[in-house]
Amino acid sequence: MNKIKTFFSGLFKNVWFGIKTCFLASKFYFSMKLIILMFTTLIPLVNLWLWKEVLNGIVDFGNSKQTVIVCLVIYFALQLATYLIDQFDNYVQDRYSDELKFYIDAVMMDKTSRMDLSFFDSAKMGDKVRHARNNFLTMMNMSWLVFDIISAFINVVATLIIVCTYKWWLGLVTLVLLIPFMLYNKKRTERKLQMEKEQLRDNRKKDYYRDVFFNDNVQFEVKLNNIGSYFIGKYKETWRKLYKINKTEDVKHNIINTLIMIVNVSSEFLVLTVSVFDVVNKHIGIGDLQYNLSMVSRLRSQSQMLMNKVNKFLNDNTRLIELQEFMDIEPEVEKSGTLKPSNNPKIEFCNVSFRYPNAEQYVLKDCSFTIDPHEKIGLIGLNGAGKSTIIKLMFRFYDPEKGCIKLDGIDLKEYDIYAVRKVFGVLFQDYVTYCLPLREIIALSDFDERFNDEKLKKACDISGASEVIKDWENGYDSVLGRYYADNGKDLSGGQWQLVGLARAYFKDSEYMILDEPSAALDPISEDRIFEQLYHLSEGKSSVTISHRLSNTTLADKILVIGDGHIIEQGSHFELLKQNGKYAELFNLQASKYI
Repeated sequence: MNKIKTFFSGLFKNVWFGIKTCFLASKFYFSMKLIILMFTTLIPLVNLWLWKEVLNGIVDFGNSKQTVIVCLVIYFALQLATYLIDQFDNYVQDRYSDELKFYIDAVMMDKTSRMDLSFFDSAKMGDKVRHARNNFLTMMNMSWLVFDIISAFINVVATLIIVCTYKWWLGLVTLVLLIPFMLYNKKRTERKLQMEKEQLRDNRKKDYYRDVFFNDNVQFEVKLNNIGSYFIGKYKETWRKLYKINKTEDVKHNIINTLIMIVNVSSEFLVLTVSVFDVVNKHIGIGDLQYNLSMVSRLRSQSQMLMNKVNKFLNDNTRLIELQEFMDIEPEVEKSGTLKPSNNPKIEFCNVSFRYPNAEQYVLKDCSFTIDPHEKIGLIGLNGAGKSTIIKLMFRFYDPEKGCIKLDGIDLKEYDIYAVRKVFGVLFQDYVTYCLPLREIIALSDFDERFNDEKLKKACDISGASEVIKDWENGYDSVLGRYYADNGKDLSGGQWQLVGLARAYFKDSEYMILDEPSAALDPISEDRIFEQLYHLSEGKSSVTISHRLSNTTLADKILVIGDGHIIEQGSHFELLKQNGKYAELFNLQASKYI
């Protein structure tokens, strides 16, 4: 009993979620669909009744001439109305689909923008995002399904009432005869869904073997090793396996469908027999005979449709459950306090330990250090040592598993997370290259200033990006990349790096964070960048991550990270005197230039 209660409770919750979402997407078009639904459901029933009266009136035309004419006029008017309503429905459905797609994309973008970064580190969670969007699109189809179910239900109830008004037992018998079909249809739908799950792997294999021949990169190997026949054989083998299973299932379905059809024809024969006797005995007219047969046929077809739609809805309900689960996920890291940090806060890492989601190894282990205001920090270490992780924790993309991070002596969690991130100008090693006008790319960190050409020029001059754009006809309005712009500018890795640096400088923050800022630059550009960096950061704070230790020699303090914590710290000359890890790395690099 509890399982049943839980099922229907969950079903109601998800149905309500789906209906609410569809309603919020467009209240107007949702309401229009409901109004259209009522008309399109009732008009066919009225038309059948009118045609009954016409046929009865023809038999007794002398006494029913006026009735026949009125019914024909109303019938014609309703046919015209049906055509106009159908045209309007097509328009409403097209507009509603557009509104729903827009709303779904907007909701998904807003939801994903507020998710913790850790959410996307898990492949499973990444699948959840993709599934959620697909399920959201499925929900659009389910909205039409809801309308179809309502329409079919109204049709079944109304038709059953009409049949029962003629012979109550006839309506009952007709409905009982439909039960085998309904049960079979439900069972087959469940079986089909199960088969799809079981065949999912084989279908992926089949598609993989086929797509090999349409992949340019793979074709090189196929031709080189003459293995085309091998993949064709694998494709045929998998296809035949799937075909055999589906063919067997189709044969079973056709046999059972034939039996059900015999039952359905028998029900119509029963109605025909009873109605014919009533016509002979002058209890009903010819119009009533045709009307009864139409009603029984309609009852059967609408009942079948209702069951099909309900089964499909129940199957799609699993997708709604997944969607609901995704929408119920609340960010933890992105929840923030209310405090506003100073422009140049003191940063303290206090015994911080951290590992990425679903990872076994800790990246940071009991890591402690301090960055004082106006201090220039060089952060170095081997690949995977945790340098970039420190920066991500500083921005609170993640929270430490153990320990805490403080700004001016107060836990980072107490601050408004977006106010914290505004303090820093930053360029990550794996920065994003957007296909946007240059002025918008540079001004992403301070978008209200995107038309401040003086500020744009200053950032480009400092970073060296001015040399890249000096001959561009459209200047700062030039689109970078060709994702959607045929005349977009293609930049090299080094040129993109200069644009990224310009964006970091444009923010004009009191705190500059640069993660491998010269990774794609030539030696001359690299030297200029670091000279300007230290010049511009006078009176400001900066943290620079670089594998080229010559770039960190001017730092006030160098932090050497290894084995998840700070193993050395001090100025360049202090660390050389210690003759530790820093000295080893510096001397190793220096030896290559001697």
